[in-house]
Amino acid sequence: MFKKLRIISLVVLGIIIVLYGYFTVKNLSQPKTKSSLEYAAEIIPDLEEYSALEGERFEMGFELKNIGEKAWIHSGDEACLFSYHLLGESGEMVQFDNRRFPIPDTVRPGESIQLSAVVQTPYAEGTYILEFDLLREGIAWFEDYGSPTAEVILRVQKREWDEGGTWFRSSLQPINELYELIRITLEQNEVTFKGKTGKVHGFSPGKDYPQIWLRDANTIIPAARYFYEETYLLSWLKEHLYHQKENGSLCDWIDSQGNTDKNTTETDQESSAVQAAYQVYEIMGTKWLKKKIKGERIIDRLETALEYVLFNRFSKEWGLLVGAHTADWGDVDVVDEGQEAVYVDERTKWTSDIYDQAMFYQACVELSEMWESLGEPENARDWYGIASSLHKAANQKLWQEDKGFYRVHVHLSLWEHEFDESDMFAMGGNAVAVVSGLADSSQAQQIIETALKRQKQYKISTISGTLLPPYPANTFEHGLMDQPYEYQNGAQWDWFGGRLITSMFENGFSSQAQDKLMEIIQKNIQNRGFFEWDTREGRGRGSDLFCGSAGVLAQAVVEGYFGVKLRYQSLSIEPKLGEESGHIHVVQPANQRTVEYNYEYDEKDSKITLQYKSSFSGTGMVRILVPQIMGSGKNPPLKQDFVLLIDGKETDFDLKTIHSDQMIEFPTDFKDHTAVIIIKKAVKLGTSRQGKKQGNG
Repeated sequence: MFKKLRIISLVVLGIIIVLYGYFTVKNLSQPKTKSSLEYAAEIIPDLEEYSALEGERFEMGFELKNIGEKAWIHSGDEACLFSYHLLGESGEMVQFDNRRFPIPDTVRPGESIQLSAVVQTPYAEGTYILEFDLLREGIAWFEDYGSPTAEVILRVQKREWDEGGTWFRSSLQPINELYELIRITLEQNEVTFKGKTGKVHGFSPGKDYPQIWLRDANTIIPAARYFYEETYLLSWLKEHLYHQKENGSLCDWIDSQGNTDKNTTETDQESSAVQAAYQVYEIMGTKWLKKKIKGERIIDRLETALEYVLFNRFSKEWGLLVGAHTADWGDVDVVDEGQEAVYVDERTKWTSDIYDQAMFYQACVELSEMWESLGEPENARDWYGIASSLHKAANQKLWQEDKGFYRVHVHLSLWEHEFDESDMFAMGGNAVAVVSGLADSSQAQQIIETALKRQKQYKISTISGTLLPPYPANTFEHGLMDQPYEYQNGAQWDWFGGRLITSMFENGFSSQAQDKLMEIIQKNIQNRGFFEWDTREGRGRGSDLFCGSAGVLAQAVVEGYFGVKLRYQSLSIEPKLGEESGHIHVVQPANQRTVEYNYEYDEKDSKITLQYKSSFSGTGMVRILVPQIMGSGKNPPLKQDFVLLIDGKETDFDLKTIHSDQMIEFPTDFKDHTAVIIIKKAVKLGTSRQGKKQGNG
């Protein structure tokens, strides 16, 4: 009897020990709090179900009641925030972290507040669950304390795009998803208002910036040109020129109320205006340049804008443009901690940076070409001469032959840092140097190779890291810039990464360009859209639906990857698809020009088929990238290893090499044709990249 009781006692004791261990471990895994309801909320949504289109933003209302024991602090290190998890219809996690929303004030136990949250829907149709909760950032979600969450059903409807407009499809699925991101971003940022020049149409940079900004609008045109009429390309520029100062200065932004402002730390506003005008000129020709705004021709106003820069932001001693000490291309100076950081004053530290030189050089060359097209060669020669002088000075003062890239800037005073800036690779400024032509082909290749090395060296998730290495902590006073890898101090900006990728396609780095393009696309798919900037690891920050990224990535895909370069007086088709397949249909509504082609690579039969046609009435070139699988380096294919058939007839061609790229080149009239390249030397010298068709990147 006593033996049985002893056994029972031991069993009970064992159970107690196991339960004690279980709850002890469980408690250790939870936040260290006095009570499981220290932080708790009752969350009551205005509606229990919402319906919206793919990628649409809408506002949701909530009542939040503090049913816990502690107050919700609204600011500081332990501030409480409102957010949500995105779940699939069956409750599976789709995206854990989403946008955070601050509470307006401290909420004490028993108190309630009304709060709104702006939600952006996923880019794929279907039924989702939004699970709302509060959190203490970096510490715990309220659910971890035992607080109930609130679930809202979200039904996402598919968007229908006009199949008669611009579209593209690739065997690389992420590129197809990029199309959705671009279209939705443009649509969500459309701006229309009545201005001084009439009805103004354009695009805001992102949802946190309601104005029309010059530098951003310039980088949006490469996407907008394929989907929007002339008014979205030109009316906003005319409105900016209307607000031009008598000395030629242009503002940074205008809004629907007629307000304007200028971030005077920068020297790129006037250059951006000329570059935007040049893009419109490439699409529409010259006639609009003769139209007058307040009695002065547009072309004259553009010239006056660049003259302002020469008279007010140019150092005769250095032969270079000047601007405030910022980081790479940015508009936040090094000495101020608040909003005053975007304005020059008596404390400003002056420099000459590569970004401003490249932007102005490009603007001078493009203004020269527009003058030439208008039949005014003397003005054209003047501006080409200015561009040549700046080109020489920039390469003498800023190019570093031993490093293979341009230095971020030179200081124009005795003030210096305690560290060496010369090793800082300013990807933004160097990318613009390549795009503008300030860098020659050899320099461009060195810059691209440096960008590839620095991304790997500093463990950046994509090629978009803008300043590597960044400035050390607390070099900048401003809170957005005082730490490395944040905002303009070394964070990722696709705004420049996209430009560099287009240049990689142009300079013989097509294989690497495709890889880097896929990295950026997959990052943005993960973030469910374009953000103003991203962390070192690729997490979106700043304004979402960032339109400049849509613009440069559209260019990287249409002109880089698909190689369609459609201008008012010229056209070339240069597919860089290699071993992939794709179909593109391009429309420019402003001039009603169209281009379409279907590209197929057949590894089994060792041939490439390109079917193409265009409404363009002139002649031009087709250049087709030889797939990397054919090999390169010591044993590249030779011309005799290929046969070119145009509509079934054998045709002569040239084999052109740029860096690692080989291209089969031939002239055409762009009527409806089928080109077939038969690869006779089907020797597999490389590694197949077919896995990318499943989006493995």
